[in-house]
Amino acid sequence: MEPLALLWDGILAATDPAIFACTILGAVIGLLIGALPGLGPTAGVAIMLPVAAGFGGVAAIACLGGVYYGSMFGGAITSILLGIPGDAPSVMTVIDGYPMAQKGEAGRALGTSVFASFVGGFLGIAGLVALSVPVSRYALAFGPTEMTAMMCFALSLLSVLGGRNAFKGFTALALGLWLGMVGLDPISGLPRYTGGSMNLFDGLDFSIIAVGLFGLTAIFTSLEVNVDKPVAKYTFASLLPRVSDAVQTRWQLLQGSVVGFFVGVLPGVGASAATMISYALAKRLSPTPEKYGTGIVEGVAAPEAANNSASYGSMIPLFTLGIPGSATTAVMMGGLIMVGLQPGPLLFTENPEFVWSVFGSFAIGNLALVFLTLLLTPLLAAALFVPTAYLYPIVIAVIVYGVFAIDASTFNVTLTILAGGAGIILARLDYPAVPLILGLVLGPLLERNIRRTLIQSQGDLLVFVERPIALGLFIATVFVLLIPLFLKLTGRKKIAADEAEV
Repeated sequence: MEPLALLWDGILAATDPAIFACTILGAVIGLLIGALPGLGPTAGVAIMLPVAAGFGGVAAIACLGGVYYGSMFGGAITSILLGIPGDAPSVMTVIDGYPMAQKGEAGRALGTSVFASFVGGFLGIAGLVALSVPVSRYALAFGPTEMTAMMCFALSLLSVLGGRNAFKGFTALALGLWLGMVGLDPISGLPRYTGGSMNLFDGLDFSIIAVGLFGLTAIFTSLEVNVDKPVAKYTFASLLPRVSDAVQTRWQLLQGSVVGFFVGVLPGVGASAATMISYALAKRLSPTPEKYGTGIVEGVAAPEAANNSASYGSMIPLFTLGIPGSATTAVMMGGLIMVGLQPGPLLFTENPEFVWSVFGSFAIGNLALVFLTLLLTPLLAAALFVPTAYLYPIVIAVIVYGVFAIDASTFNVTLTILAGGAGIILARLDYPAVPLILGLVLGPLLERNIRRTLIQSQGDLLVFVERPIALGLFIATVFVLLIPLFLKLTGRKKIAADEAEV
């Protein structure tokens, strides 16, 4: 009962007018970001990061969290009305959502997506609350050796599972780790890779790189998305979720929420994989799998529940271990650091009021989004056709203002633009940005833990395999790294066998 009592106290604290206002602000902006094709939660949180950091404390993270799960709600709008995913996790919603709209059931599909998002979010928050305290208590036993092994395991998952090409994933990770070394050496104090620029002595500010790499890049690349399609017709009354649909999709909602949550906990997998797995599982377990793809509510409920549940699942490694499991939670980690807090197990013992107030704001935001989505769907659908010549300059102005306001430096603005340009190049060459940004975040932490371990062991490398937990994590890391090689070898054998049969 302790977690429930703590959550209730957090909800009461999150009703503070300032925190509540920031939660609603983030949720509304998230809805808009999610509805605009080509952006998505990572870009939205990155764009709002410098602005939200100015709110300070719980309000800042409540705002960023609102943007995150708000964009999960909003991504279904364009998927259903236009057949264009608002973000990557909404791809699976298009399969049945758009056919429903074409059959004149756009309102019913939108209502189902709102209800499924709420259920997935509710169960995701329940899992977050239930597991955070035990995981954080267990993580307190982790020393620098175990944290080194844990980070190596997380980075291996991010590089192998975070992109289609393992080599490109590791290349992006190596680039991120190198960028994380820019600045003064934490032990000797000597400058590294600064090119003599004093602006780089403190290292690369994560928030600046994230805003450019995700925010500006997403805006520039989304200019290629064509939304010149007729919007499916619906009435406001049709948007209201139906009890019959809730009963009909009850198993898909439960299955999608559970699958989404546990997939979301895994570093590097993310909400996109959660929706794909949930949709595939719902189709396989259905007595009428042939109906999937023709426009049925079950095909909308499963991925939408998984989508939102995964967003809360990804918070567990962030808050309990200090290891972001996705690009979006990496940006949120930047927000925590900017307000003066280091995510990890000590966060629950040293700042419990902060943690539970943030979790309370998540619960409030998840409920508020049901009403906000229903009320604002017509406005969001109309916003899709606002000329980008008006919309994106406003967004870019917000980005530039937020970055400049960090320490009133034009160097930061220049660095953001360069990061945006680098993001476009990475996207064109099909290099994933997620390993890069997480290498930038985790690189300094990994280096610090390795050095602390070697100092304690007086340079004895055997310490990394003498501790059981660390040894188990390193074995798991090696196993993950061998997956691409195994798949490549089995693929070659299959091709050879097929050629032999021919």
